[in-house]
Amino acid sequence: MPDALCTLVLAAGQGSRYRERSDEDKLLAGHTPAPDAMPILAMTLGALAGIGDRMLVVTREDNHPLRAWLEREAPAYGAQVLAIRSNGLGHSLGQAVSSCATRRGWLVALADMPYVRRDTLERLAAAIQPQRLVVPVHQGQRGHPRGIGADFGALLRVLSGERGAQALFDSPSVIEIEVDDPGVLQDVDRPEDRRPG
Repeated sequence: MPDALCTLVLAAGQGSRYRERSDEDKLLAGHTPAPDAMPILAMTLGALAGIGDRMLVVTREDNHPLRAWLEREAPAYGAQVLAIRSNGLGHSLGQAVSSCATRRGWLVALADMPYVRRDTLERLAAAIQPQRLVVPVHQGQRGHPRGIGADFGALLRVLSGERGAQALFDSPSVIEIEVDDPGVLQDVDRPEDRRPG
């Protein structure tokens, strides 16, 4: 039987802009420059734990260090891992949706966004319904994660390449949720994007 709500954490990118400045996987780097800071991915998973009925982390088959970390750590967050061959964000999302049947929909989170607050995630998850698209808005800017209703599943399953579900969010069925949470706009592309310790 499908889960009511599935949380998808997209962690299959190359992280090349981060690697240009620091030779490490950004998802395993500390969420602040402090030497004892939790990894970015740990922060993201910690905030999302228990938000949906099931959490699936999507990563590349060939990212062995990240897969090893997930094998050790993902169970503590109630997360399962889907290792894929991906040709881009859209392709990753399509494979994730195909692996996580749901009655209400999916909360789609980006693994490199560790600063989204728990109450924001709860509000977004509560708003997801089969026919709805849900997006957080902070100071007039749309952010992430995004809610995609189950009715859009067929469109998601055929995505490929880099373009994700962005085209869906040009539709009039989008529900914008105003949040006082700058974390919905803060992804970590380079080491200096991290919040200070």
